[in-house]
Amino acid sequence: MNKFYGLLPLLFCSLGCAKEFEYPEVAFIEPVNLKNQTSKIILGEPNFEKIRTLKNETKIFNTARRIASIILKNNGELISYCSGSLVGPDLILTNEHCLMDGEKMYINMEYLEEKDLGNYQAEVVSVVKKSRELDYALLRLNKSIGNHYGWLELANDTPSKGDVMIIQHPQGRDKEISRVQSSIFQKSPVVLHYFADTEGGSSGSPVFNLNGNKIVALHHAGLCEEKSDDRRRCLSKGVNEGMVIGNIKTEIKEFLPPCALDGAFPGEFVNKCAYISEY
Repeated sequence: MNKFYGLLPLLFCSLGCAKEFEYPEVAFIEPVNLKNQTSKIILGEPNFEKIRTLKNETKIFNTARRIASIILKNNGELISYCSGSLVGPDLILTNEHCLMDGEKMYINMEYLEEKDLGNYQAEVVSVVKKSRELDYALLRLNKSIGNHYGWLELANDTPSKGDVMIIQHPQGRDKEISRVQSSIFQKSPVVLHYFADTEGGSSGSPVFNLNGNKIVALHHAGLCEEKSDDRRRCLSKGVNEGMVIGNIKTEIKEFLPPCALDGAFPGEFVNKCAYISEY
């Protein structure tokens, strides 16, 4: 059953530790009216699936290889988590609100189970472009890891109906997907509202159309009318918000390789323009 998780001011350690991490707070860009919603708002257990269990679903598994856990540290101490997407050999797309002055950002593309948590493949060295209004940050890495993992395509258009799926690192856990009871609620020229489950740490995750071949929105926030005592569970009506990717793409396309641009290749799920070494 579906639950809705917002972007939380506090991010709790997913590995069972007691420490709380300060987490950047962000609000919805556009308001949403949930008072007249139907049974599409269903409360209950979350609908996250572990990516490591989906190796037989090759297209989704290969798409997930291009999605990163972003770890923020200060003097070696863990501060918070976000998620992000490879959109070029050395480019990661995430939320602007994930940036913190003075923090180092490490990239883990292979965080599929707990033992992989500290294995970083790259480090962020600069911010190529960012926008607080559209809540995106395009980050440059110190290594061209996209030549190994491939990168994702940004769509020109974002759907106004149907279902979405989100591949993410909720609460800094190993890589998961939300694709059940994940229908779109509404779309505006700026944002997409949907019911796919997310949690703190999902900020910066790519939102795909259900067949998963293009990023249609950049997840950045959640809204919940009533949370449980642990601040994670939505007890009353809730919805998530992502930034329409076409607006972001217009601002950053000069920095992207052709294979990240809509229509540059005919492949489904897997970017055919980059060399991919499979598991």
